Amino acid sequence: MAAVLALAVGATFAAGAPAQAGGWATTLLDPLPDRLEPGRAYTVGYWVLQHGSHAYDGDLGKTALRLVDVAGRQTEYVGVPLREPAHYATAIVFPRRGTWRLYAVQGIFDDYEIGSVTIPGGVSVKATPTPMTFDDGHGSHWGAIRPPNVAAARHTGDAGPAVSGAAAARTADGGEPSGSVWPPALAGVMTLALLLAAGWRWRRHLTRSP
Repeated sequence: MAAVLALAVGATFAAGAPAQAGGWATTLLDPLPDRLEPGRAYTVGYWVLQHGSHAYDGDLGKTALRLVDVAGRQTEYVGVPLREPAHYATAIVFPRRGTWRLYAVQGIFDDYEIGSVTIPGGVSVKATPTPMTFDDGHGSHWGAIRPPNVAAARHTGDAGPAVSGAAAARTADGGEPSGSVWPPALAGVMTLALLLAAGWRWRRHLTRSP
């Protein structure tokens, strides 16, 4: 029975490992023009932030912005690193009128869906996971040019058009990304362990009864 309980607890910690391991990032856009038009080239700056709040301390790998149209066709614009840590830029051209989904290629991290683009028009930015809070030392390598202050921000709905960048946020406490499965997983697995223990005791009672 002890082995069953140990297995259940081990499975609980395994379920929570990805959220605890720090293997996620978000991408924030620099301010864009009020209106985007087809056939024009735009230089777009963006920040790839581990935990949504700080630069990755290592070789991130290739970053890019990717457009996916309604037919599923993809166009990728590879970014170049700028002087500021976690800051990149690329040039984008929207070839025609239409709507695209906008993704960020984040090197070693999973791709991230930034939002959608309507041309002519602008970018509608999706809500981001709650950034994890860190001490000020994580931002000390930035000067006057820095990403939005997301270390204490929480987005609770669609952020709307990104005509002034992705800096709009509400103040809140930091933590794990939204939708963390840790508390539900813990409750579910521990309930299963208790039920298994009760069944084991009942079977022992039946075998000992005359």
